[in-house]
Amino acid sequence: MIEFLIRRTDGEWFDLHASRFGEALRPSSVSSERVDGWGDWRIRCADVEISFSYEDPGIQMCIEGELPKSLAEQIADEVRQNIERVTGQKGKVWAL
Repeated sequence: MIEFLIRRTDGEWFDLHASRFGEALRPSSVSSERVDGWGDWRIRCADVEISFSYEDPGIQMCIEGELPKSLAEQIADEVRQNIERVTGQKGKVWAL
């Protein structure tokens, strides 16, 4: 499993309402689809499942399965960019 934390850098919490998870918690360059499972939001992308949990101190992203490190980092960064676009707030990705 590969894990990342996406944390807001210009405040405490992202103002990301659950109604906007579908547009924010997905990569831009790799197709994805919503799937059922644990977490606050879950997608299938690049033949793996990715769960998102809104935790203190940020959004935890768990990639369940094997992905090249570069692709996993790309997906995490694209999700961060989408969160920033949707909320207007800045963030940063940390590998866990």
